[in-house]
Amino acid sequence: MASVRKGDPLMARSGTEGRGVLEGAFALMEVLAQGDEVGLTRLAADAELPKATAHRLLGQLVALGAVQSVSGRYRLGPRTFRLGQAWHPARALRAASARPLRELAAVGGGRSSVSLSVPEAGHALVVGSTRSEVDDVFALYPGVVLPAGSAAELILTASAPEAGPPQGWSRAAWSREAARAREQGMAFQYGQCVSALSCVAAPVFSETGQVVAAVAATSLDGRQVALLGEAAVRTAAMVSANLSRLPAPAGRPRREWEPAQGPAGRAAPHAVMARRH
Repeated sequence: MASVRKGDPLMARSGTEGRGVLEGAFALMEVLAQGDEVGLTRLAADAELPKATAHRLLGQLVALGAVQSVSGRYRLGPRTFRLGQAWHPARALRAASARPLRELAAVGGGRSSVSLSVPEAGHALVVGSTRSEVDDVFALYPGVVLPAGSAAELILTASAPEAGPPQGWSRAAWSREAARAREQGMAFQYGQCVSALSCVAAPVFSETGQVVAAVAATSLDGRQVALLGEAAVRTAAMVSANLSRLPAPAGRPRREWEPAQGPAGRAAPHAVMARRH
């Protein structure tokens, strides 16, 4: 790994040498994960790193096969791809949702992308999806973090009163949307996150009644999304039912999709969105 000289801004930002190098390397790869080949100047700016530091880290990443350099531009390398393929998040949820997601995509005539998202570090992370023309505007594939304020994020945070609003939202506006989502059992967004896209999302529940995921349908046509609301709720209910039928992994105190336990083995405090049947 690249060495960091005393006084290097990267070292100063993190406080420790090792953490600073890793933080910078991951910042660069996060930018490259957007999918395009990127030049050094833009890479450094988007990763918020000094250009010299970015160049030094990229050289190390290229040598390791984590990044490729082509005519002075950079993209993620085969080693990053290989490591990413070993990531299998939310196995129980993926198994429970595979068929329901395909059926919801069929209801939309193949023109809408259907996704399953889970909460991760304050964001909505896609762990399962189908493909459609929507991918030409915003690719919904496993591993993608949804834009702030998406319908899926609203569903995931509507049952958590302590959750603050995402970037670009006032607390009052976000609270109103959350209250509406709890009342309706679904959430709609029309062009607020990505101007060309509209989406609807519904909650997936664990056996204990916790919201553990969100099923969403996204389309270029807002009128189609408006008609998919009840279908999304039914799909989410199917995923919830499938989850309840899956056996718990042997030797594990809880399923990987269940929330952490609070004191005395109780589920951590969490306001639960009302189920719809």
